Amino acid sequence: MTQAMALVLVGVIFGGGGGGAGLYNLLVQLAAIALIAVNASAFVDFLRRSPRYFVVLVVATLLLPLLQIVPLPPSIWRALPGREMVEQSLTLIGRQDEWFPFSLDMRRTAVAFLAMLPPLAVLILARESSAQHRRQFLVLIAMAGALSVLIGLPQLATGNRMFVFFAEAYGSQDLQGTFANHNTAALFLDIALVALICAMPEVRMRPSLVLSAGGCGLLLLIGLFLTRSRSGMLIGVVPFVCLLVRIYFVMAHGVGRKRFGMAMLLSCLGLGCVVWGGAQVDRVQQSFARFENLNDERPAIWSDTRSAIRRYWPVGSGVGTFDEVFQVDESLENLAPHRAGRAHNDYLELTLESGVFGIALLIGWLAVIVLAMLRAVSSRGIIDLAPGAVFVMLFMQSVLDYPLRSQAILCVAGLMLAMIIRPVNSGPTTVRSGRRTEAVGSL
Repeated sequence: MTQAMALVLVGVIFGGGGGGAGLYNLLVQLAAIALIAVNASAFVDFLRRSPRYFVVLVVATLLLPLLQIVPLPPSIWRALPGREMVEQSLTLIGRQDEWFPFSLDMRRTAVAFLAMLPPLAVLILARESSAQHRRQFLVLIAMAGALSVLIGLPQLATGNRMFVFFAEAYGSQDLQGTFANHNTAALFLDIALVALICAMPEVRMRPSLVLSAGGCGLLLLIGLFLTRSRSGMLIGVVPFVCLLVRIYFVMAHGVGRKRFGMAMLLSCLGLGCVVWGGAQVDRVQQSFARFENLNDERPAIWSDTRSAIRRYWPVGSGVGTFDEVFQVDESLENLAPHRAGRAHNDYLELTLESGVFGIALLIGWLAVIVLAMLRAVSSRGIIDLAPGAVFVMLFMQSVLDYPLRSQAILCVAGLMLAMIIRPVNSGPTTVRSGRRTEAVGSL
């Protein structure tokens, strides 16, 4: 468990740059490869003891980019949709009869496969976690979020001209922390808020713990506003709902529920006061002012992405190849001084790159996560609500952005999967928290 937590921390600190931060991503991937080599037996045990459907889904996800970089005979790759320009280009240099991979950029596809190794390592190293370990995981995420804000404050004080991790963040007006994209930074702070809410003990909270948790929550909330991310602030409704659900669970089933419920209600009131007071600060007002102008380039990018999808449907162009193939279908009226780089909608980008295969994998992962969420609700375990809330936020931001293209968020997603998947032979375990005993079921 310690190794998994260390890898998540490495991912959060160094893996927030996305596809443009190759060296930082390589550092995270090398750490994951080292842990995979040291814990080879854990991977064998994962294949043997995990639910069959889950193993199949993980293996299929890993195989997709690997199969796409395997060279194919000319008779096959020429018949694939959208390969006409490739054939014409190779014909000009007399290489049209050579073998060519499914992916239109095998290097990017290979990099996409390597990006899956850190979340895979986290998933396998943390999959047999106890309730105590799962609470520790959530505390780690909350502390990492606070660390990101503390790093971001001096960055912001210097106009993001000093202490920045990534070139994309240089000169930004937003709080970046350990991330290059302010939307991803805001999403991570939302995740940290959920982790903080769900990690706190349900009863008998010491005053010092209440004060520490309140201070951490306030720091995360301030950092969220300072990112100036509209999607991040809107997704902030999920942590608030988690807080309300926590109040309901404790008041309905917990011991000492009146005192705890009153404290949580006061926390909600305090949260409202903080939001109102923060709205009076100029920098926070600028964050809210961004909602007055909702016009951006996303709709135009989405329209051209749909055109590209039709070109490569139903098989796609290869994982990670969006930036290479999108330029062909980008319409003249939508041209901008800079490259789109991403579809700014991960569902469209997934469909373009992987076609029906990617859609099938997405449906499979959705089914696994929804099933796990239903189990968590039925178990009435506060800790078990965190993974579902995190995945809801990931799915929400994927409509407007690309959160899972970051090694940091991928590591967090791997940790959340580890929290909801149990070995096939693990029965319900009893976990004692103060005077209350709760059953933690298996999935």
